[in-house]
Amino acid sequence: MKAGWRAALVVALAGCGSIGPARMVQPAGLEARTVEVTIDDMGGGTRGSFRGAGNTGRYSRAASRLDLFDELLAFDKGGAEFTVRGADFPEPVTARCGFRQTTSTIRIVEFTPKKFSYECSYEGLPGLRFVLQEAAPANGFRTLKAERRGEFMSSGRVYTVRSVHDAVGGIVPLAAPLGYVVDAAGTSIASVELNGLSPALRLPSSPASQGERRDVLLIALSLAVLWDPAAR
Repeated sequence: MKAGWRAALVVALAGCGSIGPARMVQPAGLEARTVEVTIDDMGGGTRGSFRGAGNTGRYSRAASRLDLFDELLAFDKGGAEFTVRGADFPEPVTARCGFRQTTSTIRIVEFTPKKFSYECSYEGLPGLRFVLQEAAPANGFRTLKAERRGEFMSSGRVYTVRSVHDAVGGIVPLAAPLGYVVDAAGTSIASVELNGLSPALRLPSSPASQGERRDVLLIALSLAVLWDPAAR
């Protein structure tokens, strides 16, 4: 049901009358201090395999929506699981993730009695947890953007994760996230673009600790397997 939703979302004018995939706006200076790798073979299906940055794995995912009272009330829920092993994961790590959201629509106004929430737990490494939630509206004003904010906790390290909705050359932000930026100690260290069937990850190009690189890869994979209801 959700297969290919990202590809359908991200076609945009690229100039000279040509059509090409939109790219998300990167934080200033991030591209200069990172290298790009892709998570290949994941596609848009419910299950399969993937490879990227010297690692391989398998994943499965599902999402559903229940509408009640002529779409007055809608319940979204879903989950995903993946196992990764390879250069950064000598011992396999398995992630189990799930999300929930409840929305209510009265006339043309949509409310979220239960805001979007996504959580992942991990087996194979101790002390890992990822939480992603709908961000509070800036200045109290709700917009069309389904902004997400979250934290990835890893044995004393804490990374903040924030959604990006602006496309390069775009005029207005998109409602669903084009991707995410990962920050550590107030500095952007990585990003992951989700606008396609091969998520693109920017990893730090300078020598990083093995733990930091591994953490960024787990964040990227956890986001890549998510079927966000904002993109339905």
